[in-house]
Amino acid sequence: MNKQLKELAEQAGFDKHHAEYDIRIERFAELVRQDEREACADLVFKMAQLPEFDAAWVVLHEAQSAIRARGNNEQDLFNY
Repeated sequence: MNKQLKELAEQAGFDKHHAEYDIRIERFAELVRQDEREACADLVFKMAQLPEFDAAWVVLHEAQSAIRARGNNEQDLFNY
């Protein structure tokens, strides 16, 4: 767990003296990351539906897949 994550957890009120502190923080952080990835992927999907992005829909759909792949530890299109 990185220092910034621990600082944010303490600001949120997590008890750093709890026996499962690190496990709980890591799980919470993963849930937040999942939620944010899904929100980003949904936004890209909505952009792909707009007429002004008509020519770029393939790229936007690939971006949506790449965003979701990051959460599955899969190698994505952009090698991040």
